[in-house]
Amino acid sequence: SDRRLLIESCIKFYAKELNIENHNFNLIVEPINLREIRSADGAVSELIKKKKKYSARKKKLILMQLESKLKIEQLIEVIAHEMVHVKQTVRGQLASKGVSLFWRGKKVLCSKINYYDRPWEMEAWSKQKLLSNKIFRLLDKQYEKHVMKNTKGKKK
Repeated sequence: SDRRLLIESCIKFYAKELNIENHNFNLIVEPINLREIRSADGAVSELIKKKKKYSARKKKLILMQLESKLKIEQLIEVIAHEMVHVKQTVRGQLASKGVSLFWRGKKVLCSKINYYDRPWEMEAWSKQKLLSNKIFRLLDKQYEKHVMKNTKGKKK
């Protein structure tokens, strides 16, 4: 569908912008009704490697969950935000071991830090707008080309 194509295109674009397109990971994207489960529009987590076959490849397996009812503009921004978390996970900046969370190698107690003060969230929120604005500019250019192409030669 068009929505799936948009999601895939955004992910590829953001991976390139975040310089992780050649890193060794697989990304699974799951559109679900996330707001009912977690009161969130997106979530990223590394899946545990259980199969020997999988472990031999040494690829990180990452799950990105996206709220399925987001409008297109919101979806583009949420994917940007979550791709920053994918970057953090792929590069080992953000990691979890059991119930413990680590930021740049140091254990973090999330219950002691406000959501917006968490360093990985601060980075994701700051880069979200920069990344999504690049996509919006590309879409605007495509729209302008489309309009110009379809209005050429038409009488007023």
